[in-house]
Amino acid sequence: MLPSFYNNELIVINKLAYGPAIHSNNTNNYKRLNGYSKIQNGDIIAFYFPEGDTSFVDFKGEDYHFIKRQYETTHNYNPILDGKVKSNTVTQRQVYIKRLVALPGDTLRISNGDYYINNKSCDFNKTAIARYKVLNSAPSQQLELMLEAAATSYRENGSQVIEIQSSIINKNNWNQYLEKAEEVMNMPNTNVFPFKANYLWNASWLGPVIMPTKGKRVRLTLTNLPLYKRIIEAYEENSLSLVDGQIFINKKKTNEYTFKLNYYWVSGDNKKHSFDSRYWGFVPENHIIGRVEKL
Repeated sequence: MLPSFYNNELIVINKLAYGPAIHSNNTNNYKRLNGYSKIQNGDIIAFYFPEGDTSFVDFKGEDYHFIKRQYETTHNYNPILDGKVKSNTVTQRQVYIKRLVALPGDTLRISNGDYYINNKSCDFNKTAIARYKVLNSAPSQQLELMLEAAATSYRENGSQVIEIQSSIINKNNWNQYLEKAEEVMNMPNTNVFPFKANYLWNASWLGPVIMPTKGKRVRLTLTNLPLYKRIIEAYEENSLSLVDGQIFINKKKTNEYTFKLNYYWVSGDNKKHSFDSRYWGFVPENHIIGRVEKL
């Protein structure tokens, strides 16, 4: 979460702001007591890691589902997958801290690394750290200043690369010397949600996708099912199967689904190095612990 929070910095997780969660481990009984503040775009929250329902016993820092997807995509053998695994309830999972980008009902889009909600640029784009290539036209004096202000700088493929906040770039009028270094549009990354090449999404170009809302009914198709598969199976505890191209939920043929929970999208402020919703998808409301505040 650099530059908002640094390693070893003390923080407070305010569970009262949104109201304490009750029965987080049971989707059907989950509720949240009244808080004194609404969950808002831009809040920094603490939450239980959504993909933490299954974890390795001996490799606690590894994401079981992420590694499993990599193997299914590349078919490269990974000995970690032979290790023992265990199941975890929601409150037994690792606690993550990220910035809330999209709320239930919001339409999210990532374009050239920047986040847009309901077609409006997010304020946090200005403070988040992004990756830029320094153009050869940059005067040496300006280059020195940029390197000094950057969070990280390094050489890559013969070019000078810096990772820096766009607010610093705008303040110093450095846009003319920099070019954003993001993934190529329409070049799919199957490590990125929803992990399907036909979506053509990657960490820099994603969406649009509408955040699921409690009580909202969605029409299911074979095309959009990857977006909701984990919600239906893991977060809302249903059985899901495909038979001859037909969708069955709890052994009943259907072409629609009604969400039981609200869902959110989170991002790290150090976007290039953040493991966030781009790599696992939605955060269910019953996983949210509280708002993060500095001491």
